[in-house]
Amino acid sequence: MQFRIVALDILEANLNAPAQDLPKEIIFQFDINIEHRWNTDDEIFIVVTTISIFSNKKEHLLSNFKMNTVFKVEELGNYVDTANSKNNMPMDVILDINELAISTTRGSLFSFLKGTYLHNAILPIINQTIPVE
Repeated sequence: MQFRIVALDILEANLNAPAQDLPKEIIFQFDINIEHRWNTDDEIFIVVTTISIFSNKKEHLLSNFKMNTVFKVEELGNYVDTANSKNNMPMDVILDINELAISTTRGSLFSFLKGTYLHNAILPIINQTIPVE
């Protein structure tokens, strides 16, 4: 199954200033949500990645960042059931596409946060084979 990135779109990029300065030893908390959308007519598969950054113990939402990573997937119609909104792509392909989307979002997020109070809030590497709660 062949695919490639054809577009990147930042959908949302917000900073929420904390009421007080963040401590230097802060450990940021990240919520990551991935959603898949597709258009079989154009063989387009979209990964919508949403990142929320929180302070320690998720007390304060500090940033929201949402991005589309758009892939061209050859013969996409053979792998998704549009009528039932079901993605039947092989799991290794889904994991590869998700990994590319997350990595691309990580770089875009870093560029957005550079020079702000969240400059050190770098999205960690995520092992998708380990279940996340």
